[in-house]
Order: sequence, then structure tokens, then C-alpha cells
Amino acid sequence: MPQFNYKTGEIIAKIVYYGPSFGGKTTSLQWLHSKLKPRYVGQLYSLDTQDDRTLFFDMLPISFGRIGWMKLRVKVYTVPGQVKYDSTRKMVLTGVDAVIFVADSETTRCGYNMKSLSNLATNLTSKGMSIHTIPLVFQYNKRDLPNVLPVEIMNENLNFKDLPSFASIAIDPCDQGVLNAFVSVLVSLVKSFGLKYRIENTSDKPIDTQYIADRLEQSLREKMIVGVTPLTNDGYGLVELCAED
Repeated sequence: MPQFNYKTGEIIAKIVYYGPSFGGKTTSLQWLHSKLKPRYVGQLYSLDTQDDRTLFFDMLPISFGRIGWMKLRVKVYTVPGQVKYDSTRKMVLTGVDAVIFVADSETTRCGYNMKSLSNLATNLTSKGMSIHTIPLVFQYNKRDLPNVLPVEIMNENLNFKDLPSFASIAIDPCDQGVLNAFVSVLVSLVKSFGLKYRIENTSDKPIDTQYIADRLEQSLREKMIVGVTPLTNDGYGLVELCAED
């Protein structure tokens, strides 16, 4: 669940990239970090080993706009993909608010994707959460390789609830699949917060979560692609991008 820091006026949410080893979780996080202007992101931390690209986690704090009178701050993590690091995956899932499942599109990796998704369900259950209710999107990575499964087949194999899914090439700085998946999970996250916590704006009016989600998506896309254009307060609670210089 999110942390509410009333002293700093922040809602701190946690998004985790999950999936099989070498599927593109860390590369996706690095893609996001490279696309956001330095003034909007914190330092990217990583710890690599011989066996897996991420032993513990990568952390990317990103500040977005305001919900009601509070700012939304998002921390993004990856988990190690190999089975032997399952205890670490469980640790990283503690307090998670949303998940991006990064699947490997190569035909030979189908079984690994399904085992990893099953592992996600098991580990969420151990944390008192459910894969059926947590905000979740699918990112089908490595679409540039010659032998990949069609997206339709990957959806049949993995997408048990007709959730949002996106093709991606995380190593391509011009491909938008990573961004599209991240925007989608962020929108789902904001909507879930609105339903769970009944967040209100400063004038005590209920917040239109769909409206905020749309504006938040616009803000993120402007920040990452076009540039940064502050948004003004229009009474719905989303005031501006958090330029914390």
C-alpha cells in the first residue's frame, strides 16, 4: 500500500517490474531513467552479479503531479529473475502498489514467462495481495528478435484478465513500448488510489480520478518526450508537475 507522508505532503507509491531473467526489466528501467530529464529523477541504483543483472533492486524515484493537496511520488523497482533469488523478489514486493510484468517474446522463453507469472501470483499471495486485483500491465519485450511469439499468442498464454499489454524493444531509445506500459500502469494506479482511499482535493470535492489519470498521462508524456510544461490548478486537484530543483 502507498505511504502517506503528511509532513511532506506526498503519496509515495511503489511500482515493480517483474518477469523472467534477462527479459528486459532492468533495461526498461534504464530506458525510463534515460528519457526523463535529470531534474525530475533521482539517482538510479543497481547491483549486478555474475548470474543475474539485478540481485536486489534498481530504484528510480520519480515525482509527478499533485492529487488533491498531496504530491504523487513514484518509486520504481526491478526484481531478479532467477528462481534462486525468490526471497529477494518477495522482499521487493513488500508494499507494492502496481506491477509491470515484462515477458520475453522469444519463442523458446514461453515456459519461463508462465513460470514467472505463476511465481508473481504466489509471492503476492504471501504478502496478502492478489494478482487479480493489483494494478497490472503486461510488457512483451524483445520484439526486434527474429523468432518471437505473436502478441496474440502471448496474450493467450499470459493475459488472464484481458489487461493492458504492450509490445516493446527496451534497447531501442526510440521505441515507445516501455513508456506506453509505464503510463498505463500509472493510470491504473491512480484510479485504484481514488477507489481505495477516497482522496479529496483542497476544496473537499471528490476527485475525478479519470480526469487526473488523463492529465497525469499527458504530464508524463510531455516531461519525457516533448519537454516540461507546467499544468495550472483548475479545481480538480492536479496542480502542476513537481519540479523540485
